Amino acid sequence: MITKGYGDSSPERDRDWSAEGSFEDQVWLRAVYGVIAVLGITGNALVMFTVARVPSLRSLTNMFIVSLAVCDLITSVFLIPLHLGFAISVPPGVAGDLLCRLLLSKFPLWTSFIASVLTLTCVTLERYSSIVHPFRYEALFTPRKAIGMIICIWAMAVLMNSYFFYIFYSDSGRCIIQWQSTAWRTFVGVANFSVIYIFPLSLMGFSYWRIMHNLHKSAMNMRQSTSSNGTENQLSRDLLTARKKVVKMLLTVVVTFAVCWAPNQFMFFAYMCGWNLDFSAWYYHASVLLAFCNSCMNPIIYGFKSKQYRGTLKKALGCRNKVGARANMLCSMTRFGGTAEIRGCPEDQRPKDYIRPR
Repeated sequence: MITKGYGDSSPERDRDWSAEGSFEDQVWLRAVYGVIAVLGITGNALVMFTVARVPSLRSLTNMFIVSLAVCDLITSVFLIPLHLGFAISVPPGVAGDLLCRLLLSKFPLWTSFIASVLTLTCVTLERYSSIVHPFRYEALFTPRKAIGMIICIWAMAVLMNSYFFYIFYSDSGRCIIQWQSTAWRTFVGVANFSVIYIFPLSLMGFSYWRIMHNLHKSAMNMRQSTSSNGTENQLSRDLLTARKKVVKMLLTVVVTFAVCWAPNQFMFFAYMCGWNLDFSAWYYHASVLLAFCNSCMNPIIYGFKSKQYRGTLKKALGCRNKVGARANMLCSMTRFGGTAEIRGCPEDQRPKDYIRPR
């Protein structure tokens, strides 16, 4: 989470970091930021609108996806005043301190970044529990618990960035950052890099490895069962296929997040440990640009990876969907009381061996 001008080679010194670098003054770069902001606002607003309009999309997984869309929407909105060249004057006194700590420090951006990491971790654990430990799933994940998790995610994100209020302040119309010591800055850097990047990605990587292993094992068992008795359970096959598609889509989201944020996070770690980072250099701005690209990538991934999402988006916008019956709306498959229920699907779209739960 690098923000411009966190200091110089002497971390404990005061530093005016509000001055813009010459590279960021390039018109084309600001235009790219503008495009990212527009795409992020539009795409994530459509994700939230679609889930709100289509009842069949109101699943636990999509609750976390909406939370992720909120994170990306906040990032996209705050790109406009912070990176499109708007002049922001710093008033004296308490008002200037609040402006530096709440806005010019990019506090909303980095809070939404942490919330994104924690949300991706929760949705990964939700899928892991559903597929690897299905009998524990209903006890661990309920709509009320999911809402509680989302609230805790945002509370933790704000808490983890609370040190901004101790290191940012205004002085003579400038925003200044001052670390108490080099050791304190290094501790914050190592803690943030480990807790909000390395550990969550390691946990998600392990979880998806277990999920894919479980799905592969289920597919092998299904093929063996089919070859032995000569029959195939259409419902089980559809359930397995639906799970694979959701997992692949979410895995793509996680990999995209990791790749987009990797350069900036490794620069942040090196800088907090003493590397003299040039905030006006092209490579710094390239890392920031790549990180912010992530805010508009998820809706694109949903569109490319999910025919059901495209169909439900058309449905939410009032468009007629002329694709096949299975693509008309998302038929979310879940385990329900020992049987499989397909929720939100019209009668003619359900598999022929569908059993209605009692």
